[in-house]
Amino acid sequence: MEPIDSRTLRLEPLAVTHAGEMFEALSAQSIYDYMPGGPPSSAAALRERYAMLERGKSPDGRQIWLNWIIRLRSGKCAGFVQATVYPGHTGDLAFVLAPEFWGRGVAIEACQAAIPHIARNFSVTGLFATVDPKNARSIRLLERLGFVEIAPSGYPHGGAEAADRVFSLSCTPGFVLGADHDNSR
Repeated sequence: MEPIDSRTLRLEPLAVTHAGEMFEALSAQSIYDYMPGGPPSSAAALRERYAMLERGKSPDGRQIWLNWIIRLRSGKCAGFVQATVYPGHTGDLAFVLAPEFWGRGVAIEACQAAIPHIARNFSVTGLFATVDPKNARSIRLLERLGFVEIAPSGYPHGGAEAADRVFSLSCTPGFVLGADHDNSR
């Protein structure tokens, strides 16, 4: 994996060395209002998780794990953006930011940098995202990126929470990222 630069951000490939600063960024309880689980228990626990993720693929080799730390030009770590790529050239997209960066355009800029990279370099033809129906901020972000809501039965990767809403973005050749274009499947 390589870093991805955007106008005001740098997406750095996840490394074990990021655990300390990411522990701080991911420790706010409000991040987990719409996600199962809670903050990481320690920087050491995060280092263990990052050691597994840094391998870049699932133990069986069928999934590609793409994880980037979102770094502001100031050097501050804001959160992460990640994707899991499956054998059928589809993937799941996720993003998490520290609350101090919510509503500042960081998430959309990070996703706008990552999505074309994922589609182009990993031959992904469709991305999916699942979101808690009460998470209006993430739903608006997905819609701004051009994701469209689909029936949960259309989610090909299983494992979504029962009440989650499911969104899809077609990344077929020639797709244009953004809500002004019809990216429906």
